[in-house]
Amino acid sequence: MNKLKTIEIEQINGISKRMIEHLHNQGIESIYDLLYYFPYRYENYEVININRALDNEKVTVVGQVMTEPVFYFYGRNRSRLTFSILLNDVVVKVVAFNRHFLKNKIRKNLDVTVTGKYEKQKGQIIAQKLSLKPFENDRIEPVYSLKNLHRTYFLNVMKKALKQFKHLVDEDLPLSIIDKYRLISIEDLFQFVHFPVNYEQIRQAMRRVKYEELLKFQLKMMVLKDREHKNIKKKSKEFDNSFVDNFIKQLPFLLTNDQQKVTNEILLDMKKPYQMNRLVQGDVGSGKTVVAFISLYANYLSHYQGCLMAPTEILAEQHFQYLKKTFKHYQIEIKLLTSSITGKNRRIILEDLQNGKIDIIVGTHALISEGVNFNQLGLIIVDEQHRFGVNQRKILREKGEVVDALFLSATPIPRTLALTAFADMDVSSIKEMPKGRKLIKTYLINSQLELRLIQFIDKIIKEKQQVYVITPLIEESENMDLENAIHVYEKYKQYFKGRYEVGLLHGKLSNNEKEKVMEQFVQNKIQILVSTTVVEVGVNVLNASLMIIIDAHRFGLAQLHQLRGRVGRSNKQSYCILVSDYENDKTKKRLDILTKTNSGFEIAEADLRLRGPGDFFGSRQSGLPEFKMADLVDDYHILEVAREDAIMIIETNELFTNPEYFALRYYIEQELIENQELFD
Repeated sequence: MNKLKTIEIEQINGISKRMIEHLHNQGIESIYDLLYYFPYRYENYEVININRALDNEKVTVVGQVMTEPVFYFYGRNRSRLTFSILLNDVVVKVVAFNRHFLKNKIRKNLDVTVTGKYEKQKGQIIAQKLSLKPFENDRIEPVYSLKNLHRTYFLNVMKKALKQFKHLVDEDLPLSIIDKYRLISIEDLFQFVHFPVNYEQIRQAMRRVKYEELLKFQLKMMVLKDREHKNIKKKSKEFDNSFVDNFIKQLPFLLTNDQQKVTNEILLDMKKPYQMNRLVQGDVGSGKTVVAFISLYANYLSHYQGCLMAPTEILAEQHFQYLKKTFKHYQIEIKLLTSSITGKNRRIILEDLQNGKIDIIVGTHALISEGVNFNQLGLIIVDEQHRFGVNQRKILREKGEVVDALFLSATPIPRTLALTAFADMDVSSIKEMPKGRKLIKTYLINSQLELRLIQFIDKIIKEKQQVYVITPLIEESENMDLENAIHVYEKYKQYFKGRYEVGLLHGKLSNNEKEKVMEQFVQNKIQILVSTTVVEVGVNVLNASLMIIIDAHRFGLAQLHQLRGRVGRSNKQSYCILVSDYENDKTKKRLDILTKTNSGFEIAEADLRLRGPGDFFGSRQSGLPEFKMADLVDDYHILEVAREDAIMIIETNELFTNPEYFALRYYIEQELIENQELFD
């Protein structure tokens, strides 16, 4: 047991009541909380030779004062203090704002330390920090997230706590792992993190913390998964694979190698004596839906009911119609349930579902409402799974006893992120696109080519095709010079008046209004759909072959790729035009990635590196862990090593049989108990 968690900060020698209150406000209750309250960055105050400094570089220098300081006030309580210092053979001017109280302390021949921005052309340093004595060891300064608490006072408490309780610190990692990777000890860790002497100590501390964080998380998820397999037994689904093979052969197309591989993984899962919990990720149009339908058929052969939940009514309706078409020669009862189905029709569906007369039901959030009861639910499939919360998916799963679950996502997640965020799931990827599908041609243009763009729209619609136009804003903004949906809608409506119908879709419309506009587009009653990013994900409009994204630099790469995936759904050539008046080469380089590849996996990797994992998961409920130091992008090598070690530790059962792993095992057990709601 980690004793530090049981020792309250009140037991620190000499700590004041006010300091205790400050620490409590920071969420620091125990000595453990205090020691693990890591800095989020470090300030470098290492003294450098000014002759090697670059223009506008942040520098720390020690020099001798050459001139008496001059200061004057300007504005209310604002001052400017200037003096010159000698650095080796160079005289540099120091400019310090609001430091007039130092005027009488700074005198000729005094050695001072100055940190600030070096303006090489002007031969001056704009001081950020000014010390009237040379630094000794205080050259690297940890920076903490502190509310109304000065860093110096915080570090004084930290120093006292380390001195008083350092001998009680428990080592969670086995010595064999510490030796294998030459990691620093836990005692050295706290010293190096909070009181580093040099950057090598910080590097060693970060290396240790990152590995430990990633290893512990992987082990937690693997232990949890293993327990579910052992504790939540199910009756293995029994079906004849030859029937499934015959069904696949009767499809109007051949499965790709990836589709066949993922199908086999799912069928094997369904025959195992524990719940399936699998994520299938793949690009728009890669064929995830067909794999899901094959899974529903195998589930039907096992005499279980199947359920497919989609985020919108129009997408649920689309799946329903596709299912009926796919199984038209089979005696399978398929029904649709959405919030629009009410009264007698809804009552009959609910009765038939409970009585087992319905084999497969497709629907929206309506499926998780009260009164929806199954006779023998065996498989749930959640399409666009990121559009549903953890609790919503859980409610659907609990509609039956020990139900297999399949989650579909058209937003490919890089392997480094999937290894961590979905450590409790089996992850399958469909990267190969069906044969005959033409790659979407993507071009990057600026707004000055608008006339040519309109002419291209005209050409596309004359060929009986339809067009999406996406904008980042609904209405005009005084703060942003960006195109907006209403402005573009009015402009296009005027330009194409009497020739083509233009529709408008955005988040301020009611759900019924959105459904109506989208339905009109599906039926080609609208030829040009101007929309914000609420444009329905997953809806098949086979006739749409042109996607225009205005102010494309305002979107992430993964989002742009998702939007692009709304076209290219048929065998006709499709196009995506990115319109952007980008201001720098970095933005152009980012957008150019879309013009060079159609692979969502490659784009996801690039987007993750450029923007970080925040845009992939918006909240804690997504399953993405919060680490103190580990970074899922930069530390993917450590992540993969930690995962391999975790697999070895679980497979060899060392976690539970080797005494050396006792502390690590205890830590993981406690974490699972304390954070059970995160893993439900």
